[in-house]
Amino acid sequence: MAEYRAKPGQEDRDGEMTGAITFNMTFVMVPLIVWCVFLGPIWFDVRTTLLIGVGLSIALSIAGIPISRRLWARFSDWSDRI
Repeated sequence: MAEYRAKPGQEDRDGEMTGAITFNMTFVMVPLIVWCVFLGPIWFDVRTTLLIGVGLSIALSIAGIPISRRLWARFSDWSDRI
């Protein structure tokens, strides 16, 4: 069975990083919605806008992994202290 454990120092109280995925998707969705709803259709046709949107979603998701992990670790630590 696969283990989805965070690196030492980045765990929440359950030792997982599921909240980091939520943070990452929140950070990705804002620029993606701006592109696909507002900017892309002004400059390109629907097919090109969607292809660029898919590429953006993949690139931003991968690029946001370290940031979302750090932010989730800090948030989880803060919420454990309150």
